[in-house]
Amino acid sequence: MAEEYEKLTQEELEALQSTRSDDHLTKLINGESAEVVKHDLASQHSNARIEGEVFDTICKKVNVRLEQSVSSVLNIPLKIEYAVTEVKSFEALMKKTAFPIASTSLQLDPLEGEALVLINSRIIFDSLDRFFGGVGVSTIGFSPERSFAGSEEAIVDIVVTLASSALKEGWAPIATPSFEKGRSANNPAKLQCFNAEELVVASQFQASIGDVSGEILIVYPLASVRAPTQAHARKIGGEDRESEDSTGWSAELHRACLELEVDLKARFGEFTTTLGALSNLKVGDEFKLSKRDSLEISVEGVPLFSGTSGRVGDLVAVRIDSVNES
Repeated sequence: MAEEYEKLTQEELEALQSTRSDDHLTKLINGESAEVVKHDLASQHSNARIEGEVFDTICKKVNVRLEQSVSSVLNIPLKIEYAVTEVKSFEALMKKTAFPIASTSLQLDPLEGEALVLINSRIIFDSLDRFFGGVGVSTIGFSPERSFAGSEEAIVDIVVTLASSALKEGWAPIATPSFEKGRSANNPAKLQCFNAEELVVASQFQASIGDVSGEILIVYPLASVRAPTQAHARKIGGEDRESEDSTGWSAELHRACLELEVDLKARFGEFTTTLGALSNLKVGDEFKLSKRDSLEISVEGVPLFSGTSGRVGDLVAVRIDSVNES
C-alpha cells in the first residue's frame, strides 16, 4: 500500500517560497535589521552522546548510599529511586524543573566547572518537620524569592554533604572530583553555574517521605564529564573483550587444535648398506634390522614416545611405554 503524505497548506508553501529570497542577507550586509535564527552546531544534541551505562552505574551506587545515609543521619524514612540520566540544555532542564528548589554548587576539581545538587523544597520542609518530631505536614510557605531559614539551610547542608560523599563513592572507579560544597541559593539561576544554552548531564532521582515526593537532580557540565566516562567505557569494553578472548576465542582455538589429525610413526629398526648393494636390489632380497629394546614413536618428525611392538588380534600394534619429557 502506498504511503500517504499530508499536503502542505498554501500558507506553508508561501512561507517556504519566501525563504528562497536572499534579501535578508543583503540587509545584513548593509547594516539593516533582518530576521535571522541563530544555529549553533556545537550545541546540538547529536554531538552530545554520553555513556548511559556508565552514568547508570554511578547513579545506582549514589542512590543506595544517599538513601542509607540520609535515613540514618536524619532518622527519617526517606526513599530514593534513580530515574534517568539525560543530556539537555540548561534552559530546557529548568523549564521542566519544579520550583521551588534548593540549589547548591559542588566543585569538580580536578575536572572543569561545577556541578549542581537540586532538591525539591518539599523534601527539605518535610525532612525538617520530621526531624523535630512532626509527621510531615509542614505548612511553611515558600517561594523562589524567599531565602531558606537557618534550620532549613541546616537540612540542605546535611543532605548535600551526604550527597557529596555518595558521589565520591559512585565516581571513584572513573574519576576523582572533589565534590566540595560551594554556594547555595533557593534558585539555581542565582548560582550562575551554567549558561542557558549550555549542554548539561542531568541525573534525576525521585525522593519520597510518606506521601510527600519531589525530585533530586545532580547536574554536571557535559564538557567536563564526557571524556572520563567515555574513557572508562572504553576500558571496561577492553576488559570484557580480553575476558571474552580468554574464555571464548582461545578456548575455541584450543578445541580446533585438538581436532587436527597428525601422523604417528614407529621406527622398528634400521640397517646400513652400500650404494652398490642398494642398486642391485631385487624382489625377495632381505635385510636384517638392528633390534631395539624399544620403538621410537614420533609425530611430525619429533620423537615423543617409546613403545613395544606387539599384536592386537590380527593387527600389528604398538604399546606406549614412556613419554619423552624433553
